[in-house]
Amino acid sequence: MVEFIDQLISSLGPLGLLVLGVAAALEYVVPPFPGDTITLLGGVYAVRGTQPWPLVFLVVTVGSVVGAAINYWAGRWLARRFDAHPEKSYFGITHARLEAVQARMRRSGPWLLLANRFLPGIRGLIFVAAGAAEMPRFNALLLGAISAMAHTALVLALGAAVGGNLERLVTLVARYQYAVEGLVVVGVLAVLVRMLARRRTPAPEP
Repeated sequence: MVEFIDQLISSLGPLGLLVLGVAAALEYVVPPFPGDTITLLGGVYAVRGTQPWPLVFLVVTVGSVVGAAINYWAGRWLARRFDAHPEKSYFGITHARLEAVQARMRRSGPWLLLANRFLPGIRGLIFVAAGAAEMPRFNALLLGAISAMAHTALVLALGAAVGGNLERLVTLVARYQYAVEGLVVVGVLAVLVRMLARRRTPAPEP
């Protein structure tokens, strides 16, 4: 698949960069979309000299911020729906659950936004939560842009480290993604165990 996309982007010439930008946005809006794998091509092109690395850096960063902004507005929409109809649930989320997410985002939201680009699978949900918590839009997108710039710089650096070898680059990032996803699963399981333990603990007698 990666080889096909590589050929497609190469055949488009300068317009091929738009594919990288759209991929960076789609991986926020459609989490199963393999955007990380496609944006790796930007690092390869930069090293090969096919595309200037400042332009690759800019396009991928802008694409990431656009995707984050779409999810942020989805979160704002969700919060407004709950404000208008607090008795209803949307996408399986209750008003009480939304309030819990809002409180958590107000405590640790900035750190999550700074790390979002390095958290495959949940990065989009972080911006939905930021919008639902009504965090300032400028602050949320600024932190998202900083995270995107750091991630894109890492991809370009990895591309240089492997000499533009696409196969090696994909293998390295795949291992990184598996490790992060494993840590996320462990974290979710730990939270679930903690919640179950709290429910089973009998309330103190008066």
